[in-house]
Amino acid sequence: MSKGAKIAIIVIGIIAIISVIAIVSVFGIISLVNQEKTPITANQFVTKMEEKSYITENAVDQFIQYDYVIQAYIAADEDYGYQIEFYELSDESTAMGFYDNNVTRFESRKSNSSAETNINGKNFSKYTLLSGGNYMVVSRIENTVVYLNVDTAYKDEVNKILEELGY
Repeated sequence: MSKGAKIAIIVIGIIAIISVIAIVSVFGIISLVNQEKTPITANQFVTKMEEKSYITENAVDQFIQYDYVIQAYIAADEDYGYQIEFYELSDESTAMGFYDNNVTRFESRKSNSSAETNINGKNFSKYTLLSGGNYMVVSRIENTVVYLNVDTAYKDEVNKILEELGY
C-alpha cells in the first residue's frame, strides 16, 4: 500500500470519528432540550427539607400583594447561615417571568471573575451564577421556582439539596 493511500485512510478515519462525536453531541443536546422534569409540590418541599433538619416557614403572607404567588416557603439551615426558597406560582407563564426577573437581577451582580450556567429544557430552566463570593441559583420547573443566594462556602451543600429536589 502506498504512503498516500495510508494517509487517506487515516484522514478518512479521523473524519469518521469526528462525525460520530458531532452526531452524538447533537443528539445529547436535543435530548436535553426535549427532557421534561416533574415539579415537586410545596408540601413535598417542606417534607424533604424538614427531613434534612432545615427549619421551614410558610412565607406566603410576605407576598400577599402578589396574587400570582400561590405558595411560598423558606427553608433555613440549622444555623440560619443560608436559606432556600420555594415558590408555586399561578401558572407556567408567570413562573417564566418570575424566573427571568431573577436571572436579570443576578446578572446585574456579575463581577469580572464570575462563572454562570444557563440551561433550558422543555418545561424547565436553571440559571446559576458564582460571583463576588456568592452562589446564586434560580431554577424553574413548570409553575414552580426554587431560589437561593448563598455564600460560596455553601455551594456544594445547596447543589446536593437541589439535586435531591430535582431542581
